[in-house]
Amino acid sequence: MSDQNAKSGLLLRRRSKVIGFIIAEASAIGVLFLVGSFAVSSRLTDSTLAFSINILTIAAAAAVAIIPIAFFAVAPILPGRR
Repeated sequence: MSDQNAKSGLLLRRRSKVIGFIIAEASAIGVLFLVGSFAVSSRLTDSTLAFSINILTIAAAAAVAIIPIAFFAVAPILPGRR
């Protein structure tokens, strides 16, 4: 494999990883805003429903915090050379 092909493959892999990260993070932030705004704006009389909404808000916030770690902190497994 030539050096140019290796560089272009690496750039393509990096670009697809960043696009996947942006999609995952944007959707997690969207869910966080949606559930958070519902939790703040509504007065729920059922304590079980209020507790469930609070748990969803905490889970969405945790997902927003964990997604960058999952995408960029884990070292990729590269194929071996022959």
